[in-house]
Amino acid sequence: MKLAKHPPLSRKTKLLSFDLETNGLHGQAFAVGAILIDGEGRTYNEFSGRCEFKEPVDEWVQANVLPSLAEMPITYASYEAMREAFWQWYVSNEPEADYVLVNNGYPVEYRFLLDCQEANLKERYWQHPFPILDLSSLLIQVGQNPLASKGKLAQNLLGDAKFLPHHPLHDAKVAALVAFEAFRLADRIT
Repeated sequence: MKLAKHPPLSRKTKLLSFDLETNGLHGQAFAVGAILIDGEGRTYNEFSGRCEFKEPVDEWVQANVLPSLAEMPITYASYEAMREAFWQWYVSNEPEADYVLVNNGYPVEYRFLLDCQEANLKERYWQHPFPILDLSSLLIQVGQNPLASKGKLAQNLLGDAKFLPHHPLHDAKVAALVAFEAFRLADRIT
């Protein structure tokens, strides 16, 4: 049985944040990014991967996601290969993390985690994040509208760095930085 982590929050807290890009909200995942980062912005490890997909491209994805991935090379021959590489990275980095974070994880990130576990459920039965934090919920609890404030908070935190929505590694990092800001707004860390 897996026990929940519940360490106190501080600037030393480490979040393992991950994000995916899919061919539409319910389509196949084709890009993943993950980062292990602390409240001071120190990155301990990161992962990114992209695979081809053969299904017709969703119009919204074509217009909004693929341009952000123009510089992200295809690194895996299939979804399964990308998923397995991510899973190996995840299980080696998750023990270092205090919490795992997603940004509005349903259905995309949760489905991906289930696919990872179901590929070898006997071995991976208890290897899921528990608890898993959701950025949208963290923002709501500090009085922020998740859709309206994430980009604004991210731009303030990034300063002169370019905000690149729909690039999974960038989105994973931004989600973590915004989560730490939500912890600060809630007076949980200084």
